Amino acid sequence: MIASDKAGEPAIMEGGIMLKKFLMAAGLAAAFSLSPQVAEAKVNVTIGIGQPGGYCYYNYDPFRCGGYGYYPRPGYFVPHPIIRDRVSCREAVWELRDRGYRNIVTTDCGGRSYTFIAKKRGDRFRIKFDSYRGRITAVRPI
Repeated sequence: MIASDKAGEPAIMEGGIMLKKFLMAAGLAAAFSLSPQVAEAKVNVTIGIGQPGGYCYYNYDPFRCGGYGYYPRPGYFVPHPIIRDRVSCREAVWELRDRGYRNIVTTDCGGRSYTFIAKKRGDRFRIKFDSYRGRITAVRPI
């Protein structure tokens, strides 16, 4: 082992301390080089130009805005008017055919309820059909 008393001259330390420090530095460098890289932060900036509340906030457009309601001004909600379409007499007959009724004869096709006489499994029935809801409301055997 070589040691020097003069300042500025290299000295070899006893016990391999320099080798340990070198191996520790190499190990840390390897660990940091294998660590996952940090992803870049991506910024998405959107500048909205148009109506301050948005299109659907002020306008009645059931196709673009979900069909429920709209706000004519902030804090005021107006639901869309409910348009009740009636089921036509022909559509009611097709609904009865889908339910298994055959030989359908229309007896009354006006007003809120329609009345039919039809067969199902060999039996005859008088059937009342609600034109607004599109459903069978009463079935009575004849």
